[in-house]
Amino acid sequence: MTSHVLENVNEAISNNYSSYHKAVDIVGNNNTVDDVVAISDGKVEMVVKDVKYTNHNTKGTATYGNFVKLKHENGQKSLYAHLKYGSVDVSNGQTVSKGEKIGTMGQTGNAYGTHLHFEVRNADESRENPNDYLNGTKTLDTKKEEPKEEIKQIIKDENENKAEIKEEINSNPKAIIENENTTNEIKYQNNNLTTNNSNISNNNTSITPNETTLENKNYQGGSIVDGLKTINIDSSYDNRCQLALKNGIENYHGTYNQNVYLLKLLKLGKLKS
Repeated sequence: MTSHVLENVNEAISNNYSSYHKAVDIVGNNNTVDDVVAISDGKVEMVVKDVKYTNHNTKGTATYGNFVKLKHENGQKSLYAHLKYGSVDVSNGQTVSKGEKIGTMGQTGNAYGTHLHFEVRNADESRENPNDYLNGTKTLDTKKEEPKEEIKQIIKDENENKAEIKEEINSNPKAIIENENTTNEIKYQNNNLTTNNSNISNNNTSITPNETTLENKNYQGGSIVDGLKTINIDSSYDNRCQLALKNGIENYHGTYNQNVYLLKLLKLGKLKS
């Protein structure tokens, strides 16, 4: 999966999408319980948080137990159901960022065992196969506007900086590793930098003197959103886009690999701000 609805990005499908079950039921790997996060930026359109127990005699929306429905800027909606009583962290009308916690999986309503019932809906409430959105075939993310001139300059500067780093590492990789003291962080192979599928060209971040960086070495979680929040930094999608640009990610969409990269820099104290 490339888009996630669990905090620890360890989704496992326990009941798949079908003509009679237009959703996917999700648990953590090895049937573990996990916190539930928003798959994309959105606004809370409907929330129920006062259901305490399982009830197999319910009808309509009551079958969902505690649930949250988000409306996204592209008009589509995502729904997260059977949430644990007391775990729902959002309210009607609240704006939620991609990756932000909205509750914890439970078994309220008409549920058999603890899990997350996840739906994707169109503006007319018709339901689509959520797997298309979890595996990245489709997206709920709204296409962002073209970068402003100052952001374009940041991109240009970062590209030039990465080109210089690549040339220096290719010419003398051993010295670079020793000088940076990051032997465990740099993977050198055949005098070439490795790249990944999330448009991150270089896992090194060169920090110039007096440059401001963010650090959260004590954070043990797996979410860049919460990692920023715990040090009182704006964790909204727009601010993460800005941070991504400053740290060499040219086309940030909040993918798993991109968020892991930003979080790694944050934990190392190397996230440019």
